[in-house]
Amino acid sequence: MESVYFYEDAVSKDILKILEDDFFKRIGFTIRECNLLGSERKGYFLYIKANSEDIDRAEKKFVGAGLAKLIGEEKKIVTNAFIAEEENAASGMGMIFG
Repeated sequence: MESVYFYEDAVSKDILKILEDDFFKRIGFTIRECNLLGSERKGYFLYIKANSEDIDRAEKKFVGAGLAKLIGEEKKIVTNAFIAEEENAASGMGMIFG
C-alpha cells in the first residue's frame, strides 16, 4: 500500500522530528520537493510504502502536524513520479555495477 502526503515548508521541522522515530526508520519513507516532481504546490511530498496497518499507525503519529493526505488523481500522479524516480535510480545503479 502506498500513501502520499503534502506539507508546507512552515511545518517541515515538525515533520522531520516525527520522522526521526524508529518506526519510520523501519518502514521507510521518501521526501521530495513538490516542484521536483512537476507539481505547482509549494512544499514537500512525503511518500510511504508499507502495509495498511503501518500506514494507519503512521497517520496517527501525524495527527495535528500539518500533513494533507493526497487522494484521487493527484495521488496517482505523485505516486507514479516517486515510482519512476525509484526505477531510474535502480537502473542507474545497475549500469554502474552491471
